[in-house]
Amino acid sequence: MRMVHLGVLLLLAGTHAIAITITIEGGDLANQEIFTNTKVDALEGSLPPLHNLTSSCSCNKLLLSSLGPAAIFQPKVMGIYTRSYTSYNQHPSYRQNYGADYRLYWLPSGWMVGDKRGANTGYVHNPDTIQTCPYLIPSGWLYYSSVHGVWYQDTTLVLRCAD
Repeated sequence: MRMVHLGVLLLLAGTHAIAITITIEGGDLANQEIFTNTKVDALEGSLPPLHNLTSSCSCNKLLLSSLGPAAIFQPKVMGIYTRSYTSYNQHPSYRQNYGADYRLYWLPSGWMVGDKRGANTGYVHNPDTIQTCPYLIPSGWLYYSSVHGVWYQDTTLVLRCAD
C-alpha cells in the first residue's frame, strides 16, 4: 500500500500550537505523480512585479498556513515566524522558528518568504505594497510551483498574528 504525505496543518489555540500531518494511504490520489515527484528542497522562483512602502507593526509572532496547494508545494515554509531584532527596507522582518530558517521580508514588489532576507526569489509572495504589516493583508498570497515554473494564488494561504 502506497502512502503520500500531503502536508502539515498547524493550528493555534491560545498559546498552544498543534501540528497535524496529512497523509493519504492507497487510492487514486496516492498514485498521482505530481505528489510523488515534487522536490520540496529547491522550490523557489523569481519575484512577480513591483509597488510601495513604510512601518510599525505590533505583532511579534506570525503564522503562515494553508489548507490548499501551497501546503503541498511549499510545506517547509509553513509555520511560526518571529519578528527579527532588525528591520529590513524600513519594514519589520521575521524569521522561521524551526526547520530551514526561512525569512519573511518586504521588497519594493511586496512581501516575500525566502531563504535569505533581501533575495528577490522565494517560495511565498504577496504583491501588496500598501500594507506595512504583512499579517494585515487579507488575501492575494501566492506560492511558487517549481513543477510548473510559475506563481499561483492559493485562497487558503494566510499569514496571521500569533501573539
